Amino acid sequence: MKKEITYNKLVRDNILEIIEKNNQKSNYHIATNEEYKVKLLEKLQEEVQEFILEKNKEELADILEVIDYIISAFELDKKDILETKENKNKKRGGFNKKIILESVFEF
Repeated sequence: MKKEITYNKLVRDNILEIIEKNNQKSNYHIATNEEYKVKLLEKLQEEVQEFILEKNKEELADILEVIDYIISAFELDKKDILETKENKNKKRGGFNKKIILESVFEF
């Protein structure tokens, strides 16, 4: 009996070969640029969720890799992003102090 599992998600470049080596068949297509952007954002959510559950360096590495591909797909400048990050850190601070804001009172 043939069992089909549906994924409909962006996968790593060598996954098709791995599937074939496991004597399995697959259906796939190459994403358009717009679909690729959508699937990268979905992949980011997936990897973040996996890191939340697993909290290991492999999942964190996956997040960083997906972010690099998002930067490229959206034609952003990594240097500019890092400068923006640094400027925000200088203006508003980082997260080193572990501050949890509970509420603000207006007078």
